[in-house]
Amino acid sequence: MKFLLKILITIPKRILSFVWSLIFSLIKTIVFLALIILALMYYANHSSSPVANQLSNFFETVTTVLDNSSFANPNKLGEQLAHLETDSHEHLDGARWSTNSATIYIATENSTFRSAYQEAIEAWNQTGAFHFKIVDQPGQAKIIAKDYSDPSTQAAGLANTKTNALTNRLVSVEVFLNTYYLSNPDYGYSQERIVNTAIHELGHAIGLEHDDEHDSVMQSAGSYYGIQEVDIRAVNQLYADKNEAA
Repeated sequence: MKFLLKILITIPKRILSFVWSLIFSLIKTIVFLALIILALMYYANHSSSPVANQLSNFFETVTTVLDNSSFANPNKLGEQLAHLETDSHEHLDGARWSTNSATIYIATENSTFRSAYQEAIEAWNQTGAFHFKIVDQPGQAKIIAKDYSDPSTQAAGLANTKTNALTNRLVSVEVFLNTYYLSNPDYGYSQERIVNTAIHELGHAIGLEHDDEHDSVMQSAGSYYGIQEVDIRAVNQLYADKNEAA
């Protein structure tokens, strides 16, 4: 009888000990995972390696989802995760300008986007591979830089190109920045990413295709890269037989 009573007394103690041990183990696991996440976030913010860029993209996506309470709305979560493309662009089949130079008119009145286009133009001009000349009138321009707002697309930008079917030369291009995404802080577009999106669209205006095989400003998703050496080589190759711009 005493033995049975002793067992009955020890059972609650063992259960309580087990529960506390479980809680303590859970706390240790959470702390350990938190330290790992903090270490990865530090690495993502203090390195320019491809792995760090991928981690940065992941953390930014997670932050955006949490900020918008997307877990409480499965449809909204799907929309957020679907927003992956810089733009949707048709294949150009090597279409390009007759020379590595083109005039451009900045039509947007949005000061943020005007600044982004100006920075993007300067970035391309500094490469020496292609030269954009800003003009004061749209009638003088081969390229028109605009903005638009379209929630029905998952693209942050757009480039509409017209080509001469006989010569495969570009005739005119309209590039757009989508204010619906780029101007909404919920989508996480910093000024740097807006500029990269503008650079990307101007890359299409030059004649470049998407490049998802390299760290490139012409990646179809992300806008996390500026102009890379691979992009400059692509322009030089596209205009290998060019007449030098005056």
